[in-house]
Amino acid sequence: MKYKIEKYLLKKTDELAFITLKADGDFKIKGYDIPAEGLDVPIKNEVLVKGIKDKTAQESLNSMSIADAMIYIMGIDSTFKYNEEYDKFIEALAKGLDLDLKAYMGYMSNKYFEIGEYTDSLIYMKSLVNKYPEDVNGLYHYAIICQQIAEQYKKDEDAKAVNDFLLDALDKLERVINIDPNFGLAYYQLGYHYYNQDQYIKSKLTWEEALKLELDDDIVAEIQDNLGKMDYKVQYEEGYTLVLSGKCEEGLEKLLPLEDEFPDWWNLLFMIALGYKGMADIENAQKYFEKILVLRPTQVDTLVEMGLLEAQKYNLEGAIEYFEKAAKLRKEDPEILCNLGMAYFNNGNMDDAAYYIERAYELDPMDEVTNACLRELNKYR
Repeated sequence: MKYKIEKYLLKKTDELAFITLKADGDFKIKGYDIPAEGLDVPIKNEVLVKGIKDKTAQESLNSMSIADAMIYIMGIDSTFKYNEEYDKFIEALAKGLDLDLKAYMGYMSNKYFEIGEYTDSLIYMKSLVNKYPEDVNGLYHYAIICQQIAEQYKKDEDAKAVNDFLLDALDKLERVINIDPNFGLAYYQLGYHYYNQDQYIKSKLTWEEALKLELDDDIVAEIQDNLGKMDYKVQYEEGYTLVLSGKCEEGLEKLLPLEDEFPDWWNLLFMIALGYKGMADIENAQKYFEKILVLRPTQVDTLVEMGLLEAQKYNLEGAIEYFEKAAKLRKEDPEILCNLGMAYFNNGNMDDAAYYIERAYELDPMDEVTNACLRELNKYR
């Protein structure tokens, strides 16, 4: 099983010490043979420290404390070199003690979750889902813990970590419903993931599926409230999906009615403009792009679109003006620089054309459009 968050857990290995068990030593586990070369096994630092303070260090190195640390490191690093051997050790110990490993891992995860130690909680739950990859309850709780940790990283303004933990949560929730299509709470949580990714149609369908399943009344009421509030966002997504797929007239039928209620929603105005552009209605397309620039004078994509429309109207001076504004705001964008270069080229200014097209090529030498522009430029030099 793959994890996006493992790199965030590796620092927890600092909380472990390692000792070597020898094959001919006194330490024995019924049903398990220590390899002839010995085996390096982990022990939690806190166990060692407590043992030293209490003068019971030797007793602290018992089979259960070692097995617990093995479970811990297997939860930290799914590719740790001794994981296969540790699994044999743990299985033999569990059999000898009549220990329910899944229940133990779940108990330890819950114990840490309740005291707010979410990373430790996740480590035990990750160990559980590694060992029992079809366990839907384990996968579900793994996702919930990931979401909780993402909230912590959000407070630290670490967007990359937030995204990694949420994507891992999303992956495990999707696994849950693939294994058990009747797991209502997974659909409930997935609806929020899709909603937060602006996938409103998918969110709506997921929440509607959740309502068909057994859920508490308060969750049902919450989902119904969410569905009522998101109708306009679903309509927006349906509209822009049609526009982007070339069905511009149908898309505009969805998008234009939203403008009266949301006249300052620049994303809506942008998609309406693209719809008109797709229908070759340059006048209306420009009208909506201009509305955006009143609201957001530095909206780069809108400046680029205005430049393209001016070029389409053969107003090259106007196109250059918009492209230059965009290039100042997004200095290292090869597409903008190439557009600016071609505007200068078509306006007869070969020096500036060469400067911007060659700079675009330096930034992205594999871009086919830039290469075509460079070839065209070279014909006149």
